[in-house]
Order: sequence, then structure tokens, then C-alpha cells
Amino acid sequence: MKPIFSMLMILSVLFITACSEQEHETAVRHDLGTAHVAAHPQRIAVLNEGFIDTLHDLGIKPAAAADNRKERNDGSPSVGPPSHPDLKKITSLKPDLIIADSSLHRGIYHELTKIAPTIALKNEAADYQDAVDAALTIEKAVGKEGIIEKQLSAQEEKLNDIKRKLDAEGGTILLIDAANGSISVKDDRFFTSRLMTLAGFTYAVQTDSGGKSGAIKMTPGQLLHIDPDYIVLLDGEEELEKNHLWKQLTAVKNGHVYRADRAVWTERRSIDGADAVLHDLQKKMLAKKAQN
Repeated sequence: MKPIFSMLMILSVLFITACSEQEHETAVRHDLGTAHVAAHPQRIAVLNEGFIDTLHDLGIKPAAAADNRKERNDGSPSVGPPSHPDLKKITSLKPDLIIADSSLHRGIYHELTKIAPTIALKNEAADYQDAVDAALTIEKAVGKEGIIEKQLSAQEEKLNDIKRKLDAEGGTILLIDAANGSISVKDDRFFTSRLMTLAGFTYAVQTDSGGKSGAIKMTPGQLLHIDPDYIVLLDGEEELEKNHLWKQLTAVKNGHVYRADRAVWTERRSIDGADAVLHDLQKKMLAKKAQN
């Protein structure tokens, strides 16, 4: 009887241990599956910049970060650019969670899961709602729920305030880049384009739903046909001003062309990034409105 009793004791201990481990794990659903993440991970490797913003909002310094800078302001070690993160360096830093981009890192996802539990979310191809969903998923994965919700509530108040002050409801807006002598516009699926619709504008270029956001090449004549009420110009103002069709645009005639910082308006697909865009929008448009 003793061997049987001993075996039952061992099985009981193993069962209790397994249950205890499960209680201290969070099952996190993400774009490429479900990850089982240890409660309150401490060493998090982040492989795209928008996710870094979210970790900082949650009071967490990344143990490793992939971005295009050689040195990071927060002192976290760089593991190369987001497009080609250094897997050996990530492994050497012993993360207990990896946050990857479901578009950029789909091809190396299984290799990443061998290093640490990995959640893959949209950032490179994210619109505003994708960025919100990613932030909420990260919040759950690190066990700090409630912080992002407060941030979103404050952002909603800011959007409502901008709507009221700008009074641009229904006015069409377009993000234009005219670098290197050619005109391209961001489509309506782009992160900042979607954000503009939440601020009360109608985005001037509508595409078929679904698919990845992209830039649309245009001629000055096509731009005049669309004729937006407001233009956010990312680059190429001097070249455009030489074109006689540019001067016929409603936004140009009414003084509703706003020069924007490309980095602020296109590179940070996160809740913090949206805040930076809204701050810039409010500062530029309200200042010009006060002058009229």
C-alpha cells in the first residue's frame, strides 16, 4: 500500500503545483494565437516603437527595445531595427515576455516563442482602433488593467473639446506628402486619417474597407478634383506653391493648409502618438482660427 500511497501523494503535489502555476499565468489572445504569460512579467522585450509608448504609460521600462535609434532615451538596450531584430541579443537579455508586430514579425514569430512567451499585435499597419486594442492587450498581459482605460477616457474628452472648438464637423481633410516632386496622400485607413474622423472631420479619400493602409499617388488635377476643405501638409510646400492648380484648392484659398511634423503625424501609432497629433492639430488650427 505504501508505494501506491506515495504515488498518490506525488500526483497530488504535481496537480496542485500545475494548478498553482496556471493561477499565476494570464492567457492573452493576440493576432497570431494565444500566449500564456506569467503574472506581472518584469523583463519585456518590445519590437516596435508604438508598444514602447504603451509600456511607458504603464510605468514599465523595456528590458529590450527594437527601434531605428542606436541609443534610447530611457536607457533600455537596443536589439536592432524593428524590421530585423537581433534574436541572439534578445535571447541574451532573457525576457519573460516579447511584444512583437503581427505584420513585421509574422515570419519569426515561432522563433520568438522559443525565447519567451510572445504576443503579436498590430502597430506597423495599425489604424487608431488597432493601436487602442493593442494597448489594452498589453495592459492585460502585464497585469496593470485600468490605466489605459483612464488614458482613453481623457483622450475622448480631448477629442470632444477639439470638435467643439474647431467646429469642423463634416469638413473634409486630407494628409498630403509632396516630397521629391510627386504628390501622395494617406488613405482613410491610415492611423492619423482615422484619428481625424474622430476629431469631427470627414476624410477626403475613401477606399475599400480592409487591407493594409497605403499612400496613393496623385496628380495636381486629381487633387483639385477631390478639393478638400483642410490640408495637413507633411512635406513639399515650396514645390506645390509653384503649381497653378494648387492655388485653386479650397483649402489654399481659405488659408486651411497646415504644415505638420512628419515624425509626429506618421511615426507613432499609439495612444501617446494620438495625443501628440491632437495637441499639434489644436495648436495650429485654433491659432489660425483666432487670427481670422
